[in-house]
Amino acid sequence: MGRYKSMNFTLHVINETLRLSNAMPGLFRKAVKDIPVKGNTIPTGWTILLVTHALHLTSNTFKDHLEFNPWRWKDLDSLVISKNFMPFGGGLRQCAGAEFSRAYLSTFLHVWLTKYRWTTIIKGARISGGPMLAFGDGTHIKFSEKKN
Repeated sequence: MGRYKSMNFTLHVINETLRLSNAMPGLFRKAVKDIPVKGNTIPTGWTILLVTHALHLTSNTFKDHLEFNPWRWKDLDSLVISKNFMPFGGGLRQCAGAEFSRAYLSTFLHVWLTKYRWTTIIKGARISGGPMLAFGDGTHIKFSEKKN
């Protein structure tokens, strides 16, 4: 199962897709101590919502942050990634299925790209990017098996 990790570019595409359109709009955490923020204090015990979409789209971390660019992951420092990219949560509270999801997506993309062709039709081209990517007027994809 670990062989998918050698598919570097595929993993970059997956990371970039998760960065731009994460299925999880936010992470809930509880303040375990008072947290000072710009002259205010978040009291111990309060619930905090970390909006990962906002974290993933900061121009301070990701140059041309609204552009789909899988190549950016090649040169990003692992410390920068660990503090600014958390599509599956982080630390001890990371989703237990994170690695399975990456392995599954890597396998899916490999089969899809090597065995099939597709044509995408986006009606009206209304794409919106709130906390999640949405196609307002729908998207249609036609699949066909590649001929050998």
